Amino acid sequence: MLVGRASELVNTAMCYETWSALGWADIKYRYRRTTIGPFWLTISTAAMVGSVGLVFAGLFGNDISEYIPYLGAGIIVWTLISATVLEGCNVFVAASGYIKSVPMPLTTHVYRMIFRNLIIFTHNLLLVIILWCIFQWPLGWDVIVGLGGLAIIVVALIGVVLLLGTLCARFRDIPQIIAALMQLLFLLTPIIWMPDAIKSERAHLVVDWNPLYYLLEVVRGPLLGRPPSAWVWIIAIVLALASFAAGSSFYLRFRHRIAYWL
Repeated sequence: MLVGRASELVNTAMCYETWSALGWADIKYRYRRTTIGPFWLTISTAAMVGSVGLVFAGLFGNDISEYIPYLGAGIIVWTLISATVLEGCNVFVAASGYIKSVPMPLTTHVYRMIFRNLIIFTHNLLLVIILWCIFQWPLGWDVIVGLGGLAIIVVALIGVVLLLGTLCARFRDIPQIIAALMQLLFLLTPIIWMPDAIKSERAHLVVDWNPLYYLLEVVRGPLLGRPPSAWVWIIAIVLALASFAAGSSFYLRFRHRIAYWL
């Protein structure tokens, strides 16, 4: 029964013309009358990576040529995850006008929002190219493996957005809680600090039991020419499948009530 109901997720994904067109329209509307559009986000990210990288490399005693690319790749992947989660909390609330007036699957708005953030992610990848031109770290065909890691992140994010979007349509206080939680997770996830800098065995639990670390690493590692171990891939895949299963099940259970909650 659940498999049959889940066909909505698959059928909507196949109708990519709709949600991709809406995602492009969102980008154009957000950055209309600007000269370089979403590249403003890339510039602000580059400024943060440069300033924070120089300061924290000195504080942690890290090699700048190693730390700044690590920080830059981590920030780019984290921005994709964080922005998608935060926008996902209000994905149905923000699309309430469409939901109440246009007969289309609700998951269209989920794919639309994720596609929009993927567009911004591809713009931000320009920063990695610039950093590589400066620091020239070893980079081979392993970087293509990062596409598989990106697919894993997308699957995980679809599940998270389906769950949080449904919950937040009913309980409007949850987005504030999630925003505070994401700030905490940013500090607890190895983005501005490197796992090798941890000396305490107990402190390694922050990395080993942090699901975001594995999702980050399957994309950041290939971008830095250091593909993660098979164990990291296995955990990331399990996390993505568990997230998708939990989110889709919750959404399919309450999807008919969402329009009444808006």
